[in-house]
Amino acid sequence: MAPRIKYDMDYFRKLVLSGKTKAEIMAEMAIKNHPTFNSLKLKLMEIDKKYYAIKSARKSVAKKDLKATIGKRNTLTLSSKMFDGSSFNSGDSFLITIKRNRIILSLIEQ
Repeated sequence: MAPRIKYDMDYFRKLVLSGKTKAEIMAEMAIKNHPTFNSLKLKLMEIDKKYYAIKSARKSVAKKDLKATIGKRNTLTLSSKMFDGSSFNSGDSFLITIKRNRIILSLIEQ
């Protein structure tokens, strides 16, 4: 005897075919955890004998505030992570301006 399914598979199929994301379907059907969702998806594919690709909502990457501290020898070190996504390269030179508690780095064109 096949186990009884708590969720309505016809409604689940309708949401999948409408193009909703995994998070939207989980919220709509009050599915509380990902393994349950994955089991439902596998069950639906077994019933329909068809593969369903469900979009996952991309997590927005929150940009962290990067900070640098002045060391014991009055040095300021900036990590390479601070320059990810910029056009700065190793060996670039900068003009440094200090105004009102701000340090401004301006790239010196070569």
